Amino acid sequence: MALDYPSILFFLALNNLFIIALFIYQYFYHHKQWYLLSIALGIAFQVFAIVLFNFRDHFPPLFSIRISSFLLISSFALTSFGLLSFNGKIRKKLLWVFIVAAFLVYFCALIVEENNTMLNVIRISSSSFFFGVGSYYLFINKNKYKSALLISGVLLIYSLFQLVRAFYIYQLDQSYIYTTNSSIGNWFLIISLFVISGSCIGFIMLLKEIDQKTILEKNIIIQQSKLKLEELHLTQNKLFSIIAHDLRNPFNNIIGLSELLQESDMDEVESEEYIDLINSTAKNTLNLLDNLLSWAKSQTGELRFTPEKVNLSKVITEIIWLKESLAKAKNISLNYSPTSDIELSTDRNILGTILRNLISNAIKFTNKGGAIYVIATTSGGEVEISVCDNGVGMSEEIIRQLLDPATTMTSPGTENEGGSGLGLVLCREFVKRLDGRLWVESEVGKGSNFKFTLPLTGMRQ
Repeated sequence: MALDYPSILFFLALNNLFIIALFIYQYFYHHKQWYLLSIALGIAFQVFAIVLFNFRDHFPPLFSIRISSFLLISSFALTSFGLLSFNGKIRKKLLWVFIVAAFLVYFCALIVEENNTMLNVIRISSSSFFFGVGSYYLFINKNKYKSALLISGVLLIYSLFQLVRAFYIYQLDQSYIYTTNSSIGNWFLIISLFVISGSCIGFIMLLKEIDQKTILEKNIIIQQSKLKLEELHLTQNKLFSIIAHDLRNPFNNIIGLSELLQESDMDEVESEEYIDLINSTAKNTLNLLDNLLSWAKSQTGELRFTPEKVNLSKVITEIIWLKESLAKAKNISLNYSPTSDIELSTDRNILGTILRNLISNAIKFTNKGGAIYVIATTSGGEVEISVCDNGVGMSEEIIRQLLDPATTMTSPGTENEGGSGLGLVLCREFVKRLDGRLWVESEVGKGSNFKFTLPLTGMRQ
């Protein structure tokens, strides 16, 4: 079978020009990825080499051979590296391998430039090497992108055929001339057209797959952002609800009590009672405000945890001192007898918030004349802290609701004290954040014992 080589090469050049235009279009209007230009440049080098070969009679022989060899070898390296960089990653080690290999192959081509057969063997073997490496890298990514397997298979076929072709040319007795009709040359042209077309179709399919994966990832991010916005919206609504109700009422009580003090003629005993009520209401309101701010920060991700060396007895003593007036108003005794100095690495402010809320709850649900005990013990690399009262206690159903992360509940205290329900929510979240666990033991009418553990060595970052 005789083929018109000049016409086929001309058609191949036109086909390559179309592919160059296609990849440049993909770069400017879709992907803006450098590897598209690398492939376009590699194919452009191949076109220049074909044109130079067809017009070789118009140039000095060595000049045309050297330039065409450089363009062909560079074409194989650029095209293959562009194909295996489809995910945008610059594989630096492989890039150096390609650069060194291209220079070595070109150096060998310069040495044998007067031996046409060996020159063709070197050129053909270099294309087999570069496209073989490209085929391997695309094959190991076949699980991520289906089209990668198609391109890998096409390049593998081309690489193996080029090895067979190089071996065939090497065994020829006479000098090999590319444009002379031969079965191996005819098959080369046919397979080259198949490889170029198959690779380009596969690569466009691969780009489409990458686009679809990118769109899917963006949709997931959008859905996550939507859920986060919905959570923030619920947080905002709850925040305004607490501000409008739970914070407003205590201030109304403080204002009312202070006006009674101003307008009424009271004896010293009555005045002290009103002042104590104002004081306890103000402290409860401050506690609620602190909880509100901590909860809002935890919901928006602004709360920072800073571990430090903490003396547990000192922290507990400070919290008990702050809650002394609240307990005194209900004639409740607050008891803490440290057995030893316990030091742990944790966030002091967060630990204080947990203790403050647990002790406040114990006071709230303990009857007048009751007692509250704070106990701390160490065992197995952790400290266990319990806040025990002899108050009203809870049923198993109430305990289950209290420890449910999706539940926020509140109920009036023994003196009809109100609350926002944020205290235990914060305790649950903060104990977990400090790498501890929280649980409660309780019986209706016999009191409650809230316990939580913290590691002595510190929390994870």
